[in-house]
Amino acid sequence: EHIVRQNLPPISQEFDFFLQQTRIGVNFEDALVNLEKRVASEDLTLMIRSIEIARQTGGNLTEVFDKIAGVIRERIRIQGRIRTLTSQGRMQGIVVGLMPIALIFALFLLDPVMMTTFFTSSAGILTGCLALFLELIGALLIRKIMRIDI
Repeated sequence: EHIVRQNLPPISQEFDFFLQQTRIGVNFEDALVNLEKRVASEDLTLMIRSIEIARQTGGNLTEVFDKIAGVIRERIRIQGRIRTLTSQGRMQGIVVGLMPIALIFALFLLDPVMMTTFFTSSAGILTGCLALFLELIGALLIRKIMRIDI
């Protein structure tokens, strides 16, 4: 109930639905599994698994929640640090991705006849498609390089 009162939708609604399920007689573990299926979150999965283990072994739930909260806080801190450290690479990817568009726009302003010819000839269209394809591959590679899973 504390989670429902202290958080904003949609997570408060999901926990409220979880509470409603337990109140109408759904088994606690089944309600947890249903909650996990509805909310795709590694942190929630960690919490649910810990609750299940603590209930089966008779562990101290308060201690378990304190440790989980610490793990989640540390994960959030590390994600923020990674985001900070990779911000330059992300910005470089954006700039490099926008450069060809800016170049095409500048060339249209400087020599519209040449650019019109370029985009109406088969060789120009083929070259443009190849450049677009290579841009997409480059963007995907930069995205993959900048993505760090925790």
